[in-house]
Order: sequence, then structure tokens, then C-alpha cells
Amino acid sequence: MTPKNGFTLIELIIVIVIVGILAVIAAPRLLSFGADARIKVLGQLQASVKEANQLVYLKSKMPSYSVKAVSGRADLTDVDLDGDGTYETRLKCGYLDNTDVSKRLDYSTDTLASQEEDVDKVYFGYVRGNNSTVKASNCYFMYRQAYGSTNPASCDADSAASNAASYALVTTGC
Repeated sequence: MTPKNGFTLIELIIVIVIVGILAVIAAPRLLSFGADARIKVLGQLQASVKEANQLVYLKSKMPSYSVKAVSGRADLTDVDLDGDGTYETRLKCGYLDNTDVSKRLDYSTDTLASQEEDVDKVYFGYVRGNNSTVKASNCYFMYRQAYGSTNPASCDADSAASNAASYALVTTGC
């Protein structure tokens, strides 16, 4: 009698069942890697904007950097950060203006998008699913400039803390 090669039907069924169980366990974890990555990217954007705000504010107070007031707006200051005589950065009561945040964030992917809302907010995130905007996708980082859409007559220390720039991270749609 010659020896039989191969697997029996029972052995094949058992292997297929085991592979199926492993697939059911592993698939959700593999599929959530994309969402986790998007959330991490948005968290890094938020951290970058917070640090940039602090850095630019401190630089604007140093005598070695040139600053000038914006005509007719006591709440706005232009700063020359690189010393070339061009005032390329605008601060509102010491914080980055929302349009400056959009100009300054350099992300090298075409999957990230930005969306401005009113005069005081900008959203950075992903347009996902059937949504046509970043905000509607609920996968974004939002920056709201200091004092929102109001233009205060002056930027005093008493009201600065309650009117500081604000940040929000929304990840329910990631």
C-alpha cells in the first residue's frame, strides 16, 4: 500500500475555521490603524499651533524683533520674524491671527485640507465619506483666534486670559 499525501477534509475545515477566527479578531484592529493615524496627525497639528503661538508671542516681545502696529486696529500687530524688513506675521492681541495659521502650517499631503469659517476660525482635517467640507466630516482640529470675531479697542491683561486663542480637536468622524 502506498502512503497518502495531503490533508483530510476535517483537517482543512479546522484550519479554515481557525483562519476565519483570526481574521475576525485582527480585521477591526487593522482597519482602525487609519483612524488612529488621522487622530495622531490632528493632535500633532494642534500641538504645533499651540507651540507656534507661544513662540511668536515671545518673539514679538523681544527687542531684537521688529514689530509694528496695524493702522486703525489697536488689537493687531505685525511682526518681522526673519529680519528681512517684511512684516509677514500678524498677531491679534499677541496670538496668531487665524489666516496666519493657515499660511504657516506646512503639511505635505493632499489628504489634509483646511477650511475657514467666518473671520475667526480655521479647520484643518480630512474630508471623509460623503461630506464636502472638513467641518462636516467631524475629523478636524479647529483654531479660533483670540477675541473671536470681535475687534477690541485694546488688548489688556485683564481680559486677555478669558479671550485667548482656543483649540478644539474633533475625532468622531475619523
